[in-house]
Amino acid sequence: MKDKRSLIKAAKVFVIVGALLMMILSLMSLVGRVMNLPFYPALQPVSLLYLLVSLFGGAVALALSSKTGSLPSALILISIGIAGNGLGGFLVLIGGVTGLITRLT
Repeated sequence: MKDKRSLIKAAKVFVIVGALLMMILSLMSLVGRVMNLPFYPALQPVSLLYLLVSLFGGAVALALSSKTGSLPSALILISIGIAGNGLGGFLVLIGGVTGLITRLT
């Protein structure tokens, strides 16, 4: 029983760090595109949509991080991790899968 609690805590840490990374990196990318920095391409509607999805997904993942061990939350976190992409999305995906496996065993 103690092992399950420690795995759930590790999954929560993965989700929190991944959600914060998703939000910070999407905000930095949005600021770079708005300011027309030389290493960012111009702001296109598709890139704006991707950045907003990543930002919203990070906020939802951060809100669901306290419920990582429940089945619906783990499934939502897995889908956010797949849609989020990048390092933050990967960490959210790992946290969701860890919470799901811990819940089902």
